[in-house]
Amino acid sequence: MSGFRLGGLTCGALALGALMLAGPADAHAKLRSSVPAADAELAAAPQILTLTFNENVRLAVLTLSTAGKDIPVALDRNAAAAPQVSVPLPPLAPGKYQVQWSALSPDDGHVVKGSYSFTISTPAASAPATSH
Repeated sequence: MSGFRLGGLTCGALALGALMLAGPADAHAKLRSSVPAADAELAAAPQILTLTFNENVRLAVLTLSTAGKDIPVALDRNAAAAPQVSVPLPPLAPGKYQVQWSALSPDDGHVVKGSYSFTISTPAASAPATSH
């Protein structure tokens, strides 16, 4: 009988440990979507970059770069925490762009970060007009 009780306690302790380990992993802010989307191929340059999270965040860092050069973007560090952050973009030329971001979750103090890229296509050349 004492062996059964020991087994029951061991199983209960393992289950409790598993719940404790699994709980906090789901509590962090996560990027749900972005505009432009990751790996998007755009025909025209976007005017605004929007990041949407599953909870309120404060964007701490936002870097936009192309061909190894950073492109200045205006980030309002005094903005209230929100699940969606939008940043106006300067005029962008055709090319591949890398977005790197870092956000603070004011609810739990955790910092999350990520990166993705998008491409602005070169406009197709017009076919020369033919005369008859």
